[in-house]
Amino acid sequence: MKKQISLLAIAILILFSLVGCGQKAPGNQVSSGGNGGGTTQGEEINLLLVSHTFVDALKPLIPEFEKETGIKVKYEVLAEGPAFEKLLADLSSNTGIYDVFMTSPINNWQYISGGWVEPLDDYIADKSKTPDSWDFNDFVPGIVNSGRWTGEPLKGVGEGKLYALPINYESYNLAYRPSILKKYNLEVPKTYEDLGKMVTELSKLNMTDENGQKIYPIVTRFDKYWDLTYLTLGTMLQTYGVHLIDDNGEVVIDSPESIEATKLFVDMIKQGSPEGAGLFTWYEALQGFASGQYLFSLNEADGFASTYENKDQSQVSDDVGYALTPEGPDGSRSASIWVWSLGMNSASKHKDAAWKFLQWTTSREVMIKTHLAGNMNPVRASAWEDPEVAAMVQSWGEKEGQYLSIVQEMSKVAGLRLPAHPEITRFLDIWAEAVQKAYYGQETVENALKDAADQIRRSL
Repeated sequence: MKKQISLLAIAILILFSLVGCGQKAPGNQVSSGGNGGGTTQGEEINLLLVSHTFVDALKPLIPEFEKETGIKVKYEVLAEGPAFEKLLADLSSNTGIYDVFMTSPINNWQYISGGWVEPLDDYIADKSKTPDSWDFNDFVPGIVNSGRWTGEPLKGVGEGKLYALPINYESYNLAYRPSILKKYNLEVPKTYEDLGKMVTELSKLNMTDENGQKIYPIVTRFDKYWDLTYLTLGTMLQTYGVHLIDDNGEVVIDSPESIEATKLFVDMIKQGSPEGAGLFTWYEALQGFASGQYLFSLNEADGFASTYENKDQSQVSDDVGYALTPEGPDGSRSASIWVWSLGMNSASKHKDAAWKFLQWTTSREVMIKTHLAGNMNPVRASAWEDPEVAAMVQSWGEKEGQYLSIVQEMSKVAGLRLPAHPEITRFLDIWAEAVQKAYYGQETVENALKDAADQIRRSL
């Protein structure tokens, strides 16, 4: 019972910390859907999915949906970058090839502006399509409302129509190898400055594990892509008080605080990661840490724990711990969040069938099955309370309950703080490219960030 209470407490904390307060279910106080409404038997829907543990967990379940509804499901799974490129081409051309797709709030801001995403409120409110048993109000409001937007640039996040349903969310942590810390008489650093000093010192050593494998001090994603400046480095930048746009609407990525944090970040990766680290995506960061090559995984997704803890997928399943992301110069910390969601193409020719798939996938029963297969973290309160989910995550970490404790504490400081804008990913890409130029020595940090800031200012 204590496990269930602590898990539910996490969900309650997230209600208000991620995307504001939140709205009730559209139309009905308790609305939702099993598989009611419309004759869809014999129809075929196409999904565009991103390679992810959620997809690995979902694919074996799809035949259950096909048997239950008579709807044929075809799907395509691509890496994140190619998937978003292919999706944008389909949505912007209004061809309607893909009926359902994986997305996120920041991607949806572009799609919503183009009128390419189907609002879901009417489907949820229609009891002929959505039975009470689906229970919209079981979704953690702070997470599900990340799929809402009024369409007003630079504001309106968490308000207005609902354009997507969440399937998981993640924030960030500092994962570490307890055995390596013990071997070298080290403690988990509390601040980014302490971490930087530790990486510098460890880079001078030839660190190895008990089997003689070489250990690098640190790993994180560092490719020229928007998730660098939004998620991993983005979490560090937020802790230094840095945002893309300040409260006065000014682009401030070239501020003194941004320059300081970026220099430290770049230096840590240069000194503590192998050659080629500047091209690492989240996948290389995940697999690298799981293969036992690194002491720390910096500000990577807490949901990666489902891989780290899986003895069939990880060499560190019995040797991994989780800590809070480091503090900044003023002793505070902050963090980004990421919400994977499913949306419906407004050009779909099979909208009722697509809606049946959306509600089936996001139902309590199916969500719990995917969580138990590695899809983390849950977006429904009932999933956090499920005894099997509770038992699974309670065991994660250097000691029992460590992972849950870190998720709970990070939920207090994590949030979706980007300004809503249809070109937000392009702005973040420009910022990420500047960081890459500094890493490869093509420009100083100061000049690279100033050039990027000027480019974004001109676009705004």
